[in-house]
Amino acid sequence: MKKVGSFLVLLAVLLATPVFAGVASAHVEMTPDEAPAGKPVDLSFEIPHGCDGAATTSIVVQIPKAAADVKAGNVKGWKATSAGNTLTWTGGPLPDHQTQDFPFTVTLYGKKDENVMFKTIQKCQGDASTAWIQAMEGDVEPEYPAPAVTLTSTAKAQVSPATPADQQSDDDQVAEGDAAATGEPTATAADAEDSSSDDEGSDSKTLILIIIAGLAIGTVAGIVVRARRKQ
Repeated sequence: MKKVGSFLVLLAVLLATPVFAGVASAHVEMTPDEAPAGKPVDLSFEIPHGCDGAATTSIVVQIPKAAADVKAGNVKGWKATSAGNTLTWTGGPLPDHQTQDFPFTVTLYGKKDENVMFKTIQKCQGDASTAWIQAMEGDVEPEYPAPAVTLTSTAKAQVSPATPADQQSDDDQVAEGDAAATGEPTATAADAEDSSSDDEGSDSKTLILIIIAGLAIGTVAGIVVRARRKQ
């Protein structure tokens, strides 16, 4: 069964099409850009412009693994949802020359001075989109950086062990995302297990047939021997 998050689907589409041309220099910013770890904080994404002049109609944010208890805040004229591994605001439209803050609450975990990225897809009218997903490389800011927050303290999350089903779902999503981005089929753990199960089943059937054939041959041989003795 294929389970692909909405963010991965959007990201795969964006990777396959040129969507960055003509975007203004201002970036999607995180406000504030620093936060303590291990406690709930109020943050927001600041959208400073549209996509090459087109008005913004939705914001889709990938929730990082370092984030917990994430909830999208209400914005007038927009529908906010927190589902699965994404935060989504849909509505507007927000004109290109206007700025809007999209608030949310979150508890972050990690080490002090660590940057936690929130990869963001900005969708606009006319099917225009911008993917703010690039990571910082040292002191060099990329052209389309993902909004991020720097941790001012350290806190380790108490994560309960993932069930095999949850882990398989995550593996499937990663594999499907890679396959969509590269255009190449990607095998998942489930595929390997299924293949292994098929092989084991085939081997078992073969072994049973060999045993049955052996018994049949033994029976026939016994009958022949007894017939010769009678002669």
